[in-house]
Amino acid sequence: MSHIQLHQLCKSYDQNTFAVEDATVSIEKGEFFILVGPSGCGKSTILRMIAGLESISAGELYIDNQLANHLLPSQRNLSMVFQNYALYPHLTVEENILFGLKVKKVKKSVRKERCEEAAKLLGLTDYLKRKPRELSGGQRQRVALARAVVSDAPMCLMDEPLSNLDAKLRGHMRTEIRQLQRKLGITMIYVTHDQVEAMTMGDRIMVLKDGKVQQVGTPLEIYNKPKNLFVATFIGAPPMNISKATVDRMNNQLRLDNDLVIPISHEQGRQIKSDVVYIGIRPEQINRGNGGAKDVSFSVQLANVEVLGNETLLSFYIGEDIWKAKWLGQWPLDMNGQTEISFSIEEMFLFAGDTEETIISPAWNETLLKEVRSVESG
Repeated sequence: MSHIQLHQLCKSYDQNTFAVEDATVSIEKGEFFILVGPSGCGKSTILRMIAGLESISAGELYIDNQLANHLLPSQRNLSMVFQNYALYPHLTVEENILFGLKVKKVKKSVRKERCEEAAKLLGLTDYLKRKPRELSGGQRQRVALARAVVSDAPMCLMDEPLSNLDAKLRGHMRTEIRQLQRKLGITMIYVTHDQVEAMTMGDRIMVLKDGKVQQVGTPLEIYNKPKNLFVATFIGAPPMNISKATVDRMNNQLRLDNDLVIPISHEQGRQIKSDVVYIGIRPEQINRGNGGAKDVSFSVQLANVEVLGNETLLSFYIGEDIWKAKWLGQWPLDMNGQTEISFSIEEMFLFAGDTEETIISPAWNETLLKEVRSVESG
């Protein structure tokens, strides 16, 4: 049974343009659902419409099969965690955690019991008498989470809760939030612009651009089978390498701007309907040196070399475009020199030059997805 349903949900502030247009999705009970996209794509607006903090211009929102378009926030049985924690500086940690329960006039004995449970769950027992200014960023975020936990609401909305934390603490809090959600079994809708958070935390992801839903699926579905060029380049770190190419049907080739030639199979050629395409290769699929019979090999001019200890990121020129390769190990190459790279034609993505829709995804991706689905289904 769907816990939350969005049916052609729209939001317009000026009656001419849409901040969110025709967002449709069903979110299951107990699911960790991610809204991801660049700034201004409408993800926080959708979250605020679900919370009741923004009015709905058109479409329908259902919560537990009840039409919720005009329900007050207090009638939606949800909790919310904000980017800035929204803690009261003059109250102690304990008072901040229990503030919502006091407003609802929950019995004192119940409040105390819930506070103790939440504090223990989130490692805040020793900090209950402190003020927010005496806590670190991660501890303040835990207080905001504890306040959501004690509400005992079956649904929790999170609006970029980790964006104010440093990289190391973000990684730690990602794990904590995911474990907390699983332990409590609540439905969580989480907004982020960080695709790493989306890939590592979500059961499913909704990718948004300019207020429109681009794709909904599991992290691996979106990574392996992106529906268009935007999704392909947004999900993945470093992002997918992209170059425009013209289609030479007579010779079954793709020609890049710098006259580099990539052969294609007859089957690939039949699937290409346009004269211009975008080719895409993920950095981790680019190998060092010459490849095999089904590989394309280039000698490339390096632009930058980043040795990160366990892996090396190389930037190099393909025509006027800069591509990246991710190699395991330490490769301190001369960044002013050249190197040989190769990639398999079978690992290449192709996107239509006009619509930017995906024409071809690597065949092995579909096989991998079938194996993943088989494991998940037990």
